[in-house]
Amino acid sequence: MPKKLRAGVIGVGTFGSQHARIYAELDSVDLVAVSDLKTDRLDDITRRYNVEAYTDFNELLSKENLDLVSVCTSDEFHVKPVLSAVDSSVNVLVEKPLAMTVSDCEMIIRKSEKAGVKLMVGHILRFDPRYYIARQSIANGQIGDPVHLSARRNNLIKSAERLAKHTSVAFFLGIHDIDFMNWCIGSKVERVYAESNSNVLKDIGADDSCLALIKFQNGTIASLEVSWILPNSFSKRLDAQFVAVGTDGAVYVDGSGQAVEVYTNVDSLCPDVMYTPEIDGHYTGILRDEINHFVECVMYDRKPAVSGQDGKEAVEVVCAIAESLKTKQPIYL
Repeated sequence: MPKKLRAGVIGVGTFGSQHARIYAELDSVDLVAVSDLKTDRLDDITRRYNVEAYTDFNELLSKENLDLVSVCTSDEFHVKPVLSAVDSSVNVLVEKPLAMTVSDCEMIIRKSEKAGVKLMVGHILRFDPRYYIARQSIANGQIGDPVHLSARRNNLIKSAERLAKHTSVAFFLGIHDIDFMNWCIGSKVERVYAESNSNVLKDIGADDSCLALIKFQNGTIASLEVSWILPNSFSKRLDAQFVAVGTDGAVYVDGSGQAVEVYTNVDSLCPDVMYTPEIDGHYTGILRDEINHFVECVMYDRKPAVSGQDGKEAVEVVCAIAESLKTKQPIYL
């Protein structure tokens, strides 16, 4: 077996701490260092995994001789650590979105290609068996030629309260389904028109919900619904669905069904059985599958499933949605 890869994580908040745990549990990886601006987060990770901690990601990258790193900072802070990793010849798994502007995406892609490092964007739906099977049914012609798609992804208001100052509802939620629809259709987006509103979140200057119509160059049309104002009491934590109707059939995905519901005399619980379920003290699920895929790409010199170009094309659509919301006009890509 090849030697263990040296891994690090930049940004160990909600998602980054999960990346750190998965690296620590993979047999093929040594988690050696993490970086975050918040020392309490670093203290927690170092206590759990006995790794080096840095408040400066540049210092981490210069000292630790990493093979790969996950960048899990807030959306608007992806670019600098990704470029720093690339400049250090470290392979990068960056959580979606790749960046928040198309020009930044292009710069990251160009520099990673020049440096010869692997770049993968964490579009996790590509590793979700529910969505993967739906995409395969489209790719192998089971439903004929796609006529229209519909995607919905609504989240709890606590997500908006935590993240709205860092990102938008379209970047946080919509980009998942945009990348997935791009993957399903295999055609460039031609035109986007979007509308949004702000009532619940108006005091923090964020949109409550955003609806978009998307036209692909091959004629397929799609609708996107995203919102992050569901009450925190919503037990499933996520309301998501995907539909594809074709010339010879249709496919439906329940992206919010958690499969297990637990009820007691005082509470109810829908535990996570998809993203990071825990079995015998270890994470399983699609986030582990995604990270392990990237590890194997680095270890065995394979091409990552989600390229920088894939990440850029999803960002292009989200940026077009933002421009449409600003101008109140359809935006042509």
